[in-house]
Amino acid sequence: MAKKVLVNLDLTKNQILNVALQNLPSHFSTTTAGQIYYNTTDKSVYFYDGTTPYSAAGWINVSGDITEVIAGAGLIGGGASGSVTLDLNPDDVTIEVNTDTVRIKDLGVSTGKLADGAVTTIKIGANQVTFAKMQQIADLKLIGNVSGGVANPAEVSVITSATLSGASNTNLATALAIKTYIDSNVAGLGNLEGGWAANNTDGPGGTPVFPTGTTPEAGTKKGDYWYVTAAGTVDSVSFNIGDVIIAKVDNASTTSAADWIQLEVNRDQATETTLGVAEIATQTETNTGTDDLRIVTPLKLKTLLDSRVGGYAANVGDGTATAYTVTHNLGTVDVIVMIKDNTTLEEVLADVVITNTNTVTVTFATAPASNAYRVIIKK
Repeated sequence: MAKKVLVNLDLTKNQILNVALQNLPSHFSTTTAGQIYYNTTDKSVYFYDGTTPYSAAGWINVSGDITEVIAGAGLIGGGASGSVTLDLNPDDVTIEVNTDTVRIKDLGVSTGKLADGAVTTIKIGANQVTFAKMQQIADLKLIGNVSGGVANPAEVSVITSATLSGASNTNLATALAIKTYIDSNVAGLGNLEGGWAANNTDGPGGTPVFPTGTTPEAGTKKGDYWYVTAAGTVDSVSFNIGDVIIAKVDNASTTSAADWIQLEVNRDQATETTLGVAEIATQTETNTGTDDLRIVTPLKLKTLLDSRVGGYAANVGDGTATAYTVTHNLGTVDVIVMIKDNTTLEEVLADVVITNTNTVTVTFATAPASNAYRVIIKK
């Protein structure tokens, strides 16, 4: 089933990709100037030159007019059909023809024909640079270019020191040296120590205290942090489940809140048993759709959807006019327009202009018959 296009298509200089011409066994007599098709009988492409009244002679073969190749210098064969042979005359000293290959003969290029510097790259055969030669390089040295620019290769030192203190652009570090260096430095960074009960009784007289870090090494480090697993009060600061505390300094005090950063302090975390606070979006906020912090009620969602969806449909065509104004009264220019053939129920294409918030204009290349098409409008 083909889809009818009732207007000219302007592709604005874009390509038609993967297209095939209409296949027919012979010319057809209902034509328009410039019409084109592929003839499956003689395997040619034709276009109609606009001859009026119709004439079969108006179909022009555009597949090409070269029908014969004439042999000449360097060519053997030719004619309207058959093969054409390219006849080469090599000297068979420097150049030869071997089977179907034209190639330079062995020793065909003498050293006298190579200018100084003519060979810029030398291909070395496999295994022709031995490991023994490479071993002559100084111990713990590699050959490479680590300058970041164009430069000749030089010796590069291999570092095994765990501290990498002597690292530079002319060094390469072993995997073990890198691992040791990272491990030693990560150990000094802030770490998630785990949960902390703010109602602990670890202090003097059973009073709650702040925690002390233990992993990956003993002692609290700046940046170590804990999440609160039980509510409580330490140094007059109240903590709730889900709060987070972070050490501001190394060896942070276990009794002074000044050494600690408190996150989400005194804000209850909503759970199945603990109520949280959420703000309901207004109808305007719901309609705008840019707020990601408030919740939407079913009523406001229904109100939004009722205002955004709707449609209208009408038949067009009277046999004389080519343009029709369809009034839908949907109150918006954000509408989708589809046109279908009332007889075949196929979708067709025509020019559509959203005239204003309540009307669209549909235009055809030729006047459609009475009520031939139905215009369907959705928002």
